[in-house]
Amino acid sequence: MHSVKDMRSGVIFALITAAGLGAITTQAKIIYADGGNAMTVMFTRFLISTLIFGLLIALRRQSFKVDRPLRLPVAVIGLVWSAAMICYLLSVESISVSLAVLLLYTYPLLVLIYAILGKQLSPSPSLILVFFLAFLGLYLALWGGELKLDATGLLLALLAGLGAAFTFIKGARVAPRLNPLVMTFWINTVGLIIIIPLIYTQFSLPTSGNGLLALSAATVFYVIAIICQFQALARLPAATAAFILNLEPVVSILLASIVLHEQLSNLQWLGVVLVISVLLAAVRIKTGHSRKSESIFNTQN
Repeated sequence: MHSVKDMRSGVIFALITAAGLGAITTQAKIIYADGGNAMTVMFTRFLISTLIFGLLIALRRQSFKVDRPLRLPVAVIGLVWSAAMICYLLSVESISVSLAVLLLYTYPLLVLIYAILGKQLSPSPSLILVFFLAFLGLYLALWGGELKLDATGLLLALLAGLGAAFTFIKGARVAPRLNPLVMTFWINTVGLIIIIPLIYTQFSLPTSGNGLLALSAATVFYVIAIICQFQALARLPAATAAFILNLEPVVSILLASIVLHEQLSNLQWLGVVLVISVLLAAVRIKTGHSRKSESIFNTQN
């Protein structure tokens, strides 16, 4: 059972993760408009994050070693996480971005189903309702624009959602048994190894200072978000962490409205308000006089 202190800090880490990943989308649009591309963004963030996390481990004189039973799970998480992000980026080449995001964010529902089937959660009506409302909010927030369909793109987006679900489920098991910094280092190292052959003919930096600044900002946001993600998984059940990450697309939409001056429809605003309201109502940690934690998820570990 997670302690109240761990749950509270886990929620904070998950919120920072959602904000960091959500902020990347706005920067990415600036990068793409200035001559950069998605593969360059991925390569840069894997490279810089691996260097930063490796340097931090070295400065702290910590060991890079992963215990033998955890080596394969960490490698698999890195492989699946990287493959999921590549599938997602490829999917937006053939289907609408809003549809790709919506399919990617089926992963909180997949994590919920896994938790219920594994008897980690009781399938109460309130639990099902908050996940449904969060997904409905995302649907409304992403509503609008031309709907572009393609069988390959749909499959890639669904695979990205499955990969993200796997990362949260497996990550929640491994993270409490391994230093999150070391875990994040090796997962990004695996991603870097995977992306190097793919970037060889596609590397394209932005051509102006604004684009390079956006690339730097996107990389910083990723470094903060990814370390916080595994810090969250070390403290929260996978379903709770995945649920909080529903906030990421909302952050992207709000920042696009503020930074890029994109206009949101009334339905999109309704979706934004719905997602935030559901998160505020559902993800709460109460500490009473008895010092026992209480959450709408009533999660067991």
